[in-house]
Amino acid sequence: MQHKIKAVAFDAFGTLVEIHDKRRPYARLAKAAALPLARSPMCEPIDLDAMTHLCGLALDAREMDILHEDLQAELASTQPYPEAREVLEELKRLGLRTAVASNLALPYARPIEAQLGALLDVSCMSFEVGFEKPDGGFYEALCRRLQLLPQEVLMIGDTWRCDYEGATAAGLHAVHLDRQGKATADQRHLSTTSLLGVLSWLKRE
Repeated sequence: MQHKIKAVAFDAFGTLVEIHDKRRPYARLAKAAALPLARSPMCEPIDLDAMTHLCGLALDAREMDILHEDLQAELASTQPYPEAREVLEELKRLGLRTAVASNLALPYARPIEAQLGALLDVSCMSFEVGFEKPDGGFYEALCRRLQLLPQEVLMIGDTWRCDYEGATAAGLHAVHLDRQGKATADQRHLSTTSLLGVLSWLKRE
């Protein structure tokens, strides 16, 4: 390998953490929007109240309370996958930097920071950088935050288009996380069914 891997970046939901009680308040607002969305909560730090205004909706206090309750239920039910901490701790022991790199709306960063922040060196969220994966601008921002070359970064994520194709198009290394075993025959040799496979990939390289 011409450039040694110096950092491993992980997608958030579906990769490092999962929501056990999915209620999707942002998606419900977007579906009910009375106006075309001029701005995206995925590319700007837009909270739930601002999202409601952006959608041109006039909701009463009870309706807003329900949305906030649903958001808090999602955040409270967000938990790391069983192997996530083990893998992050091992990467730190190996001297590698770690990052979370995800397409997220503002509130969903909170449980990741609270539960895994001590094991992550860098955060690169779409609402922070103004680009969504698989856009090359997202991966440029990730590498800038890591202060590394693309060839020195390994990206891990559960979405083939965003996390594998987007990353490799931007010059990063990538491994597709296929927890459900649904990868195609062509994808299978580029995939792992567990985050533990990341450690095996690094040993091979």
